[in-house]
Amino acid sequence: MDSIKVGLLGFGVVGSGVVKVLQKNSAEIEKRVGRKIELAAIADLDLKTDRGVKVDKKILTTDGFAVCADPQIDIIVETVGGTGIAAKFIETALSHGKHVVTANKALLSEKGEPLFALAEKQGKLLLFEAAVGGAIPIVRTLKTDLASEKIEKIFGILNGTCNFILTKLANEGGEFAEVLADAQKRGFAEADPTLDIEGGDTAHKIALLASIAFGAKIDFSKIHIEGITKLSAADFEFARRLNRKIKLIAIAKKENGEIEIRVNPTLLPIESPLAKIDGVTNAIAVHGQNLGQIILSGPGAGSLPTATAVVGDIIEAARGSEIPSRGVPERLLQKFPIKKIDAIESEFYLRFAVKDVAGVIRDISNVLAKYELSIRDILQLDLNEFKREVPLVILLHKNSELLVRKAVEEINQLKCVNGKTVVLRVEE
Repeated sequence: MDSIKVGLLGFGVVGSGVVKVLQKNSAEIEKRVGRKIELAAIADLDLKTDRGVKVDKKILTTDGFAVCADPQIDIIVETVGGTGIAAKFIETALSHGKHVVTANKALLSEKGEPLFALAEKQGKLLLFEAAVGGAIPIVRTLKTDLASEKIEKIFGILNGTCNFILTKLANEGGEFAEVLADAQKRGFAEADPTLDIEGGDTAHKIALLASIAFGAKIDFSKIHIEGITKLSAADFEFARRLNRKIKLIAIAKKENGEIEIRVNPTLLPIESPLAKIDGVTNAIAVHGQNLGQIILSGPGAGSLPTATAVVGDIIEAARGSEIPSRGVPERLLQKFPIKKIDAIESEFYLRFAVKDVAGVIRDISNVLAKYELSIRDILQLDLNEFKREVPLVILLHKNSELLVRKAVEEINQLKCVNGKTVVLRVEE
């Protein structure tokens, strides 16, 4: 029986990991597929750097498009990344009748619709397990094991860089810039960490998960995204006093015919399962109508964990799976309106930088009362620790985002308040 031939685009961290997994587990993979998986071509502009893995030099090339068009190749694996040339590679591969496996969350969440449509038109698969949660098998779980379930909510910790930073700030203290520098030194953060720490990477992932969970096309531009850069050491001290942890949480809910989807730092009860997820680990919770809640967790990044998910997709394609790429035929995916952030309701944590003068709490409380915002708790740190301003925290009972934002805007204009107020959502 002929082998199944794979073409790999990109020979970097993930690409070299894919080669290692295919080589190391070749016998096991062949047993599970019933045919040999053969790495027939590797395309990369840099063919000289040592990747720590041996391959036949005859299969190396700098021409990715030639690999995509090669009639001998059955499956293309794209690990180039980005939303430019990678899209052209995938389009070329699908047009030439090949299944495609990718870890490219940015491309699929922002510009994936034409590619998914082309895959269905060609009768091919566009698979992306490794794009969300690294080695956590959440995509396949939603598409297969939970195919009969009505998913109501999916949320989780989807970025290892942010979770490492938040864990260290919570456990060891320090300032954000110092902890970020340490994460970069350890290889847990990119040289340019913007996509991670500003929440973009997490948003890419929740967009893909929401699409599968709700059988929907998600307009990425309408996702509300907040990162973790506004947090300070004071926020983690307040969180400790409140018996809570701060985590960057992605949330997608479907209610009353519309989807709420957002990424933001969130105060969670210390006993919450997600509050206990530390370091670079990712975790995803799924709420279903019948199953209640399940949580999947594991390494969310790294060469071999990500490569394991990629190879799992190769095996799915090699087996001739007929499950649609997003679990639902493209023609049946719906477009639900995305709920505006102003319409969201939540409990809120407000941290003010106030002057040590009489009447501060009275003035702030008067503004909150004007907008009918009910105070749940007030906390203040030791005044002796601060010279110019004092951090004051007020927790609000559940109310609308719009009213809270209006009140905060007005409070920021008070003479007793310095700078901008930090606003965090509180989830139970």
